[in-house]
Order: sequence, then C-alpha cells, then structure tokens
Amino acid sequence: MLDTLEKAVTSKADFVEIGASIGHMTRLHLREKEVETVSSGSASGFGVRALYKGAWGFAYTSDEKKLWETVERAVKLSRASSRKPIGASLAGKSDARDSTRVKVKKHPQDFSLDEKVKLCLELAGDRPKGITARDLEYADGWGEGYYVNSEGAALEYFPVRSFLAVSAYSKKNGELLKAKDAAAGLKGVELLDGKHAMVKKVFDKALLLQKATLPPKGKTRVVIDSELAGVFAHEMVGHAAEGDTIANGKSILGGKLGRLLGSRHVSISDDPTLPRLFGSYPYDAEGIKAQKTRIVERGRITNFLNSRESASRLKTESTGNSRAESTGHFPIVRMSNTFFEPGDRSDDELFEGVNGIYALGTKGGVTEPHTGYFQFAAEYGWLVKNGEKTKPLRDITLVGHLVNTLRNVEACGKKSRLGHPGFCGKAGQNLPVSDGGPHIRIKGVLVG
Repeated sequence: MLDTLEKAVTSKADFVEIGASIGHMTRLHLREKEVETVSSGSASGFGVRALYKGAWGFAYTSDEKKLWETVERAVKLSRASSRKPIGASLAGKSDARDSTRVKVKKHPQDFSLDEKVKLCLELAGDRPKGITARDLEYADGWGEGYYVNSEGAALEYFPVRSFLAVSAYSKKNGELLKAKDAAAGLKGVELLDGKHAMVKKVFDKALLLQKATLPPKGKTRVVIDSELAGVFAHEMVGHAAEGDTIANGKSILGGKLGRLLGSRHVSISDDPTLPRLFGSYPYDAEGIKAQKTRIVERGRITNFLNSRESASRLKTESTGNSRAESTGHFPIVRMSNTFFEPGDRSDDELFEGVNGIYALGTKGGVTEPHTGYFQFAAEYGWLVKNGEKTKPLRDITLVGHLVNTLRNVEACGKKSRLGHPGFCGKAGQNLPVSDGGPHIRIKGVLVG
C-alpha cells in the first residue's frame, strides 16, 4: 500500500499528504441478558490534503481506484482556495519512515460474533436483588493505517482497540438511579478477562445510590478521585491548551505561556506514548512522532498542544497532537491521554482533618475554554467529617473557574490511576482518549 500512496503524491502543490485506512469493527449491546443489537462491518478510505500558497484543499474517496483522481481534486481545491488564502503553513518537517503493530493476546478477528456475545453474556451475570436493570456494551476494532507525504514520510500502523461499558440501575422513591464503569485500551478480546469484579462494583454503586442523599450546598473542601481528576485535567485544562483554540483567541490560556496559574501541586500532562491506553498512538495524523507534553508544571503553564499548523501560527513546534476521526476527516489539534501527575501525599494525609465532600466518578459536565468556567457532575460521593466518610451522597455538582480551582489545589496523592476511557468530541469528530491522575484535595469548591 505504501508504494501506491508514495507514487500518488504529486509535486503540483507546496505540500501533499495522503492518509489511508482499512478498518474492521464489531459492536454489541446487551440489555438485561438479551442481545439488543449486534453489528459488524469493514470500511476503507483515502484522505488527501494539499497545501498551496497558504490554502488547504481536502478530498476523500473510499475507492482505491480513484486515488489519483482524489489527489488531483485536493490540489485543485487548494489552488482555487489560494485566491483568498487563510495563511496556513506548517512548522518543522515530517519525514519519518516506520511500521508499528499493536500486539494483543486475543485478536478480535480470531473470535466469531457468537463467541463475543457468549463472553459478554457470561460477564453480565445474574442481576442481584435491588438492581432493576443493567446494560453492557462491547466494541472492538482493528485494521491498517498508512500515511505518506511530499516530505518523504512513509508510515504504517496496525492498531487494535477494544471498549467495554457496564451500567446498572436501581430505584428510590420511583427515581431511576444509574451507576457505570468502563474499560478500554489497545487490547483485544482479553479486555473482557477478569472484569467480573468491575461488574460487581457497578452493581454495588447502584445499590449504594439508594442510600445516598443530596449534598450540602455551598463552598467546601473537596477530595476528588482519579476519574474525576482526569475529567478536570481533560475538560478544564486540556481543551483550553489546544493550540488551534489558543491561536484563534478562544482560550483563557492565550498569552499565559510561562505564567504561574495554579498551586505548586498542579502538574498536568498529555501523553500518547503510554502503553496500551485508549488514547495512545505512535504517530499523529501529520506523521509527527508521539511524545509526552507537560502542559502545566508545578502550577506554571509550560506548553500547549499543537499540530504542525497550529505550531506555525504560535511560532513553536508540533507536539504530535494532530488527530482525525478517520481519513475522511480534516486533522485538528486533539488530546490523547491527559492526566494530573501524582503528588507526595498518602490517602490518609489527603483526608486528614477534612470536613467536606469526597467526590467520585463522573456523570459528565461542561466547560468553556474561552472563559474558564466549568460545571462537572460526580457519579456519587461521601460526606466527610474530621477526615472520615460518614454518609453517601449523590447528585454532586462541582462549579468553578479554571484559575481559582488550580490555585486552590492543596495536595495530590502519591497513587495515580490512568486510563479512564472515553470519546472526546470536537468539531464534529469523536476520538478515543483517556484520562486520570491521583486523588486531589481542593479547597473552596462550590457544590450544588
């Protein structure tokens, strides 16, 4: 495939790149112990970007026979756009040549649909008393990815990814209560191995929610777990640190590179090189080798996440964070695995003398990179008095501002858990990511 793509690269534009993929996927959804949906399919595609005098042209085809035609179309579009160019340019050079293959214990292609359904049914198990319903979703995908450009890059990648999500429901006074958990990564069907404990944990959370009450309102000291810490890192800081958002003047972090923004306990990184995590990759969509990027170090903004294009606009270098949902999508700046770095406190030290709330998990939330304001919902939590958990809580909403929250971080735990998986949406594209971190103690958080 690489030979074909390299021959198709033309010199009729200042820069040309071709991304090609052949992918296979399986997805199934169990409701109770019945199979609600099962789907399986394959797809291939060829995406071409051409840059000419500061203007992009992009074209896509799913037919390999039309590859040359598609390259010509991308070049024509870039030349037509150059009449009113946006001034696009690329920082650095992309000329790597490499081949990377994800090795797994149980490759999805070696298991039939019936075998995957059977494994998921066994995992769902029997519903304990008090649980009104449960869902299980499983998906896997594998394939081939190729990238070439007019600078000499030639890359091939053979990924395998799997995803598992479990939900359980209980009721209290007619109100439906939901608990959930998920696991994912660069793994095969072995992702399902040993997950009975995860399913039981979800059942236990759903039953605990029946006993939970609403939290006290107002500002208080909060300890958040690794999953919620990951949400803070990704949503509150990561999106605001994306180079295209910075360059477009739509981030509160714009112009703050090098400034002290948080307490000395705050260090946040993005790292696509971490082995087997859901957001990991060897090279980004522009052929730049993946690397760890420290966004915040001891409270100071040290770097932004960049593609070659955003790096050029910001007069810096790419961090290897150009990603696209598929070869049919235009690459943009995206996160990978984003997390708080661990600190120096034990769990006992984090809770010592705390009167406040222990918040765990996530039910989602919203953040505004331009203003820095956020609102996150924890899955559940505990009221804490004198450092001890006293009673369970639910419907915990945390509201605040990026700067104030980072400055109010009092301590981070020694133990860190990474790899909480999810799909991040931006500009109509959804991509696999993960996040995490240690337990974190923050003062003055507004709880609603």
